[in-house]
Amino acid sequence: MAVHTIDEHQLDYRTIGDHSAGVTVLDSRGVTAEVTYAELDARARGAAGALLARGLVPGDRILLPLPTGTDHLTALLGCLLAGFVPCTIVVPGNPDDPASTAMRQYAAVVGVTEPAAVIAPDPATAAALAAVPGPTYLSVADLDHPALPVGELPVRRPDDPHHIQLTSGSTSAPKAAVLTCAQVTANVRAIHTALDMTPERDRVCHWLPLHHDMGFILTLSTMTKGVPLDLMPSISFLRDPLSWMRHMSGRGATITTAPPFGYRTATDRYRRTPDPDLDLSRLRQAYVGAEPIPLGVLTDFRDTFAKHGFAEETFIPCYGMAETVLAATMALDRRAAGELSWGRTKAVRLDREDLHHNNKVTDCAGDRPSLTVVACGRPLGGLTVEIRDTDGTSLPDDEIGEIHLRGDFVMAGYLGPGGVPRPLDNRTHATGDLGFTRDGDLYIVGRVKELVIVNGRNLPPYDVEQSIETHPDIDAGNSAVFSHTDDTGERVTAVVETRVRADDHDRIRREVAMLVRQSYGFNLHEVIVLKRGGIPRTTSGKRRRGQLRDHYLTGGSA
Repeated sequence: MAVHTIDEHQLDYRTIGDHSAGVTVLDSRGVTAEVTYAELDARARGAAGALLARGLVPGDRILLPLPTGTDHLTALLGCLLAGFVPCTIVVPGNPDDPASTAMRQYAAVVGVTEPAAVIAPDPATAAALAAVPGPTYLSVADLDHPALPVGELPVRRPDDPHHIQLTSGSTSAPKAAVLTCAQVTANVRAIHTALDMTPERDRVCHWLPLHHDMGFILTLSTMTKGVPLDLMPSISFLRDPLSWMRHMSGRGATITTAPPFGYRTATDRYRRTPDPDLDLSRLRQAYVGAEPIPLGVLTDFRDTFAKHGFAEETFIPCYGMAETVLAATMALDRRAAGELSWGRTKAVRLDREDLHHNNKVTDCAGDRPSLTVVACGRPLGGLTVEIRDTDGTSLPDDEIGEIHLRGDFVMAGYLGPGGVPRPLDNRTHATGDLGFTRDGDLYIVGRVKELVIVNGRNLPPYDVEQSIETHPDIDAGNSAVFSHTDDTGERVTAVVETRVRADDHDRIRREVAMLVRQSYGFNLHEVIVLKRGGIPRTTSGKRRRGQLRDHYLTGGSA
C-alpha cells in the first residue's frame, strides 16, 4: 500500500488504521505485546481526543518520557493526529530524587523545550516529575477517551512543526531541533525509496529507543508504509544481544538498523555462545551509522554470520542526524569486489601523516602509518553535501573540512525562547563533523570540536582510539580520548575499559601510553582504566567524550 498523504507536503497519520499489519513488542525472550495498526489507530484517536479535551491547543509541545511499547506509540500518534508537537525523551532513571543527575537533565529539557504537557508512564512517575514546574503532568491512563472521528482531527500545514528532536549526546543543556511536517515527509519519503519497503515482503525489527532519531524515524517510516514492525526495548538487547538475531531469524525480519556497537556486541556474544539455529537469509538490509564506521566491525559481523545466511550486500553504511530528520547519505550502490570493497561497503586506506599534517586525503602506500575510513554513500532526496574550510570556502574532493548539508529535510532550526526556531542561514546546517568526498561518496573522519591538538597537529580522537584499541586487553570501541588545556598547554587523556583485574591496571596504563607515544610521538597526560561499561555513551552507542572531559575537569577521575 502506498503512503497516504493529505497533500504533497505531508504524511497522513489518519490512514495508519487502513493497514492490515501491526506492531509486536519483544523482550529478550519473546513477545510482550501486540497491536494491529487498526487498534493502534483507534487508541491514538482516543488519545488525541483526551488531550484536546484538556484544553491543549494544536501546536503545543508535549514531552513523552515513555519506554518503548504500545503506550508510547499511542501517545506519539495521538499527539501527531491532534496537531501537537511531540518530543520523545528518556524516562528519568530516578524521578523521586530532584537532585539526581537524571532529574537535573530532565529539568534542562523542560527549560529548553517549554512543553505545555508531559505524558508519563504512570501517575506516580507523573507526580515525581512534577517537581519540575511548568507543564501539565499526565500519565498514559489519562489518554483513555472515545476515539475522535477522522473528520474532527485537525489538518496540519506543511510548515507546522512536526516534532522536536533532542540532539544525540545532549546532557545538561541539549539542543532541540525543530522539524516541520514538510521536512519529515521529505526524509521519510527518501527513506521509503531507499528501503523499497512493501507490506507484503518486509518486516522491520530494531531495538533502538524511540527517543533517538534513528529509532523514532525508522518506526514512523515503517508504520506509514504499513509494514509489520517488531520493536525491542534497548535494555532487552543489552541484556542478551543475541536475542536481536534470534528474533530476526524466527520472525523473518528483512530490514534492521543499529550503530556499529550493536553489530560488534552481537558478534562478540555469538563468539562466546554460538547459536547454530540462526537463519538470517531473509534479512536484505542492515543499516549502520554513527561515528566513523570501523571496517573491522562490518567484516567481523559478515564473516561470523555468513554461515547463517547473512549476505555481504545486506550492510548499508549511512550518515545522518536529528538536524536532517534522520538520513542524509546512504551507501546504496553495489561495489566492485576488492581488498577494501564488498557488497555495498567500500573503504579507503589513507596515509595517516598526510591526513594529520596536510589536512589532505592520500591513499596509503607500502607500510606507512594508515587509517581506514568507510564510505557513507551518496546524498538522499536531492540533499546537497558540501565540505567547507574554516573560512567557509568550498573544498574539492580529497580535502578535509566541515560537512555542511542543505536540502528539503534540513531542520527549521534549533528551538529558541518562546518556542520559535532560530532560522538557518540559507537552509544550511553546519554539522560539526569533519569529512571529505571522493567519487560522490562521503567519508567521515571526526568532529570539529573533538579534535585533539598536540604540537600544532590536529588529531581526530577516533584515530588515537583506533591505535589504543589494538591493545589485546582493550576491545574495539572501549576507549575514549579527550584533551584540555592548562598553564603548560594542551593535555591529552585516554580512558580505557578492560576486563583485566585491578592489579594489572598499571601495566595497561604503561602499555597504552607507549602505544600512543610510538604511533603519534607525544605523551599522554594520563591513562585512566575503568571496568567495562565505565565510558558514558549516548543511546546509539557513541562515546560521550565531552561528558568524560567535564567530569575529569571538575574533580572526577573520569
